[in-house]
Amino acid sequence: MRKITITLFLSAFAFISNAQLSKDIFPLNREFKKGGFYIAPQATVSIGNKEENTYQNQDSTYNYEVTGRGKWGYGLEIGWFHSFKKARLIHFLDAGIAYRVFKGAAEHSGELTSLSGQQLFESENEFSNQYLVASLRATNATQLGKWTFLSTSLGLNYNYLLADDYERGSDYPKSDETFLNDQSLQLHLQVGIGMRLSRQLVGIPYVETPLLTALPTDDLNPAFPFFSARYQPIIIGIKLLFLREDPMNCNAPVFDGPQPGM
Repeated sequence: MRKITITLFLSAFAFISNAQLSKDIFPLNREFKKGGFYIAPQATVSIGNKEENTYQNQDSTYNYEVTGRGKWGYGLEIGWFHSFKKARLIHFLDAGIAYRVFKGAAEHSGELTSLSGQQLFESENEFSNQYLVASLRATNATQLGKWTFLSTSLGLNYNYLLADDYERGSDYPKSDETFLNDQSLQLHLQVGIGMRLSRQLVGIPYVETPLLTALPTDDLNPAFPFFSARYQPIIIGIKLLFLREDPMNCNAPVFDGPQPGM
C-alpha cells in the first residue's frame, strides 16, 4: 500500500509540474501575430592562423611567415522574423540587414634571397573593414525549460564591402598577398539560448560563424584572407524578438474541452 501511495504521489506531482509549464515558446500562441521585428547588437572578432609561403621570380626568392591575430569589432543587425503555426523542423525564419566592422592584425616576417645577398623584412600590419551584410536564416527552437529554448540556425550571409583600411608597418615584397573579395556569399551556423524575457519580448544570446564560402566558388574556406593570413570570423550577439499582439485573437476564448454538465 505504501508503495502504491508513493507511486500515485509521484505521478500526481509529475502531472502537476508538467501542467504548470507553459507551452513551447514556438510555435507562438495565437494571441500573437506570426511575424515581428528584431534587433541584434553584435560584437565581432576573428581567430587568426599562421601561414608560410614562398614567392619566387627569375633572380630572387622570398620566404615569409604571417601570423594573424583577431581584434574586437562591432555590428548591428535589424530584421524581420516569421514563425510557423505547425512547425516541425523549422520554427521560424528571419531576414535581416547588418552593419559589421571586422578588425585584425598580421605579423609579417620574411627573408629575401637574391644574387646580391639576403635581406630580412618585418612588419606589423592592421586592417579594419566595414561590411553591409544581408542574411536569411532558418531556425529550430528546441524547448529546454519553462522559459528557455535552444536556438539552432542555418542561413546564408551576403557580404558587401563598404570600406577597407589596410596599414602596413613597413615595406616588404608583397606580390602574392591575398585579401577577401569585395562581395561573398557564405553559409553560416548560429547557435544560442533563447529566453522569454517578458510577455512580448524574446532574447537569444548567440554565437555565429561561417561554415563555407559559396561564392566565389574558387575557395570554399570560410575564413577571411587578409595579408595572406586566414581569420575565422566570430559574431557574438543578442537577438531581441518583439512579439506583436493579434487584436483578432488576443481576447478570443480558448477551448479547454467539454465542461461539467455539457
